[in-house]
Amino acid sequence: MSQFGKVGPGHAQGQAGLQIFRTGAPTHDLSQRVVEVGPGHRLFLAVPKGPAPAGGWPVLYMLDGNAAFDFLTPEHLALAPGLVLVGVGYDTDRQFARERRTLDFTAPDGPGDGLRPDPVHQGRTAGGAAIFHDRLTGPLRAAAEAGLPVDPARRTLWGHSFGGLFTLYALLARPGGFARYAAISPSIWWDEGLIRRVAQAAAPAALPLLVALGDREKRSGSDGPPPDGPAPATMQFIADLRAHPGHDAQVHVLREHIHIQTLAGSFPLALPFAAAD
Repeated sequence: MSQFGKVGPGHAQGQAGLQIFRTGAPTHDLSQRVVEVGPGHRLFLAVPKGPAPAGGWPVLYMLDGNAAFDFLTPEHLALAPGLVLVGVGYDTDRQFARERRTLDFTAPDGPGDGLRPDPVHQGRTAGGAAIFHDRLTGPLRAAAEAGLPVDPARRTLWGHSFGGLFTLYALLARPGGFARYAAISPSIWWDEGLIRRVAQAAAPAALPLLVALGDREKRSGSDGPPPDGPAPATMQFIADLRAHPGHDAQVHVLREHIHIQTLAGSFPLALPFAAAD
């Protein structure tokens, strides 16, 4: 296995070994539990072993929690010994719940609840981001933070791929949910016009935003060699956001990273970003 974890062609169906729960970590106590909310979620927690500061710990919420904690190592946690990590996953033994994340991480479009057939993946339903955001910042947050001294002004949201797309949606459409945002290889290609309409509908909040993406990423199933540079659509989207007063994202291009590698490749950036004052 490489330093980036499971990166073979079948990674989307891969099992989550969650080795960190067997090895433990010097800096954090680790736990996981199932929460009977919505479709059923698993929460993965890494809580600092030291005393909490007077204002409470900062906390990093990580979407696709099964995969995020599968790639997480004690060395990553040592980068932010005073940071709580909450992996928000699904009640599955796989790294990714593909149908659920398509529904939960894609923005609504149109009247009503915004749900509609996925225009890219036949047989899936999309558009549930507003519903999921309410679940994430409501009962899932309450379950994750129960009994923990957390600083509510220092919550960060992290997401990779479709999770990165949701992270941008949350920043633009629901900026009160978190104080900071880390969008990793966001799947802007899924519906570039929609995310641009979301951005235009509400002036982007001038909140800290970290974006990281690889220079060798390509869509699953696409032909040809990997590209030699970051996704132009993502770079242009961030450039457009920067045109708004007060908005200036941190952008990091991860060299020689394909799509799945940017997940763990972002941890050395995202954990200190979330732990910063």
